[in-house]
Amino acid sequence: MAETLTIRLDADDRAALEAAARVQGKGLSTFVREIAEAEARRVRREAIRAEGDRIVAHLAEHPEARSELDAIGTPLSDLP
Repeated sequence: MAETLTIRLDADDRAALEAAARVQGKGLSTFVREIAEAEARRVRREAIRAEGDRIVAHLAEHPEARSELDAIGTPLSDLP
C-alpha cells in the first residue's frame, strides 16, 4: 500500500496546480500524484541509462573486460 505524503505549497503554486487539475477533470491530489509518479519513472530511467553509460565507459577503459564480454557473447532472449 502506498504511503501518504504531506507537502506544503505556496498559494500561487497551489492555485496553478488546482486549475490544471480541474482542466483535466482531476482532483489536486490525483494530479500531483500523477506528476510525482511520472517524475519518479523518469528518474529511474535516467539512473538506468547512467549505469549503462558507466558500464560502457568501463569496457572502453578495460580491454580485458571487453574481451571477457565478447567471449561470453550477447544473451539472446526467447521472449515474444
